[in-house]
Amino acid sequence: MKTDVQEINPTRKTIAVTITSEEVAEQEAKLIKDFQRQAKIPGFRPGKAPADMVRTRFAKDIQQELKRKIVGSAHEEGVAKADFEVFTIVELDEGALKEAPLAAGKDATITFTVDVIPAFELPVYEGLKVTNIPTAAGEDEVTKMFDQILSQRAEFNVAEKAAEKGDYVQCSYEGKIGEELVAELVPDSPMFGTQKSTWEEAGSEDAPGVRAVVDGLIGMKAGDTKEVSMEFPEDFKPEALAGKTAVYSVEAKEVREKVMPEMDDAFFKSLQVADEAELRTKISENIETQKKQQNANAERQQITEALIKAVDFPIPESGIESETDAVLRDFMQRNMQQGVSAEEFEKHKDSLHEGASKAAHDRLKSRLILTKIAEKEKIKVENEDFSRIIMMQAQQSGQSPDKLVKELRKDQNRVNQMRRDIILGKTIDRLLETAERETAEPSE
Repeated sequence: MKTDVQEINPTRKTIAVTITSEEVAEQEAKLIKDFQRQAKIPGFRPGKAPADMVRTRFAKDIQQELKRKIVGSAHEEGVAKADFEVFTIVELDEGALKEAPLAAGKDATITFTVDVIPAFELPVYEGLKVTNIPTAAGEDEVTKMFDQILSQRAEFNVAEKAAEKGDYVQCSYEGKIGEELVAELVPDSPMFGTQKSTWEEAGSEDAPGVRAVVDGLIGMKAGDTKEVSMEFPEDFKPEALAGKTAVYSVEAKEVREKVMPEMDDAFFKSLQVADEAELRTKISENIETQKKQQNANAERQQITEALIKAVDFPIPESGIESETDAVLRDFMQRNMQQGVSAEEFEKHKDSLHEGASKAAHDRLKSRLILTKIAEKEKIKVENEDFSRIIMMQAQQSGQSPDKLVKELRKDQNRVNQMRRDIILGKTIDRLLETAERETAEPSE
């Protein structure tokens, strides 16, 4: 066999493997002997049929198997034994094999177009600096969460009074910019246009709708009407409203007064605590646990970002393309679940693709760096690693571990992906063991 490698760009090469006519003839002869041993031809005992008769009778099958073996041999010689790291095969050109049958007197050339992982020097990965936030729960945080718990159990009673902050108001509103209805400018975002009947929490700082309407409800009684003005910021989304001022006509239909629950024994028992002090202690512990998890996630993100910045090398094109598609699919699925329309995606497809491509580049780059670190540190996947991830995935999917194991036995690609994920996770864990940590001051 003869192998010729040509570079297309730093991450893409062609590998042309030529198998000589003698090698083709040798492969064909072996195949014919195999077919002779297995062929059932009337008038001949198994294995005794003439080679020419076997070649003629099973010509199509022999050609298919010969082609498969020639391509396999070319792959083993040119791709598997390459002195560079192949990322993936982008294209397989079988050359003359596509137009004419293989002949014993002809050479066969198979050309692989492959993306490669360029050689790069690992950056310093021990002692990377990561920054955490303090995990202790502040008194104001505990109080805010305490008030939220009370609000979740509050009752809302019909009241013949003007709405106060925290009361819920059933209302309608319609917005205009000049003489044009806001609803016509942003048909996919009805909360910013026209609402014939909706409930809003008067003065709520977390309301997702029109800020001016929410604040304007304070002081309104059932039957009251008013106009409020809303100045949308220059960077507002949807963009059709950015930098514009809309006037909303608001009508209050019903006011419901927020009545907080009585903090008696029944109330605390429903929360599985003895009293307010124990409830506040539990809240404090939960906040601390959440902050610790935030720190753990942030540390992993900081590690990957530090590695990406520390070394520069070209990334395989096919990897970026497939990773970009994956990023876009995940993004669209999450946003469609939140009600974003296909038309909205279409409007911003160019900017979405650009952002997804950048994210894909960084994600793939960090993966390649971590993989090389794992090889250097000899990080392996152990049986207990697989057991742990199988239990976790079984719990998340609500199926039994045994059923999941049966599924995995039929899907080697999924197993390989799990193996890669475990390796990358363990590698980051190894880097975190040597990381230098500092805690940011609360003001930061």
